[in-house]
Amino acid sequence: MALAAAQVVDALAARLAPTTTSTVVTDRASPIDEATLPRWRLVATDEQVERAYLDGGNRHRLQLEAQGSVRAPVDLDDAMHALASAGCAALFAEPVPYELQLDVIRRQMVSEGEAAVGRITLAVTATFYVHPAAPDVLL
Repeated sequence: MALAAAQVVDALAARLAPTTTSTVVTDRASPIDEATLPRWRLVATDEQVERAYLDGGNRHRLQLEAQGSVRAPVDLDDAMHALASAGCAALFAEPVPYELQLDVIRRQMVSEGEAAVGRITLAVTATFYVHPAAPDVLL
């Protein structure tokens, strides 16, 4: 079984999957080919842990980035915003998992030229509970 944080990443990636025709990449080292755009990359960036229960259970706050990449020769911002809208709708569909919270949205142009590639990042925080002696079991 995978670490609880990896299970959260996989569950959120499954929510994003229907928003594009490509699979969601959950590995920060895997390259994303422009031919597969639009595409999401979902990675954990930081995890804060604090004791939450008398029995030693811990509250984890996992910070993640859903990086949506899109290619558009014109109206790049519109394409990025449309992808972000679909991503937010998928991530925050009821019931919202893991007390998910949207923290920030960032935009950037990744390349210049005839067909520009843009990236819109949805930074979110997921909260879940784990006992330290069983790091692969979500409580």
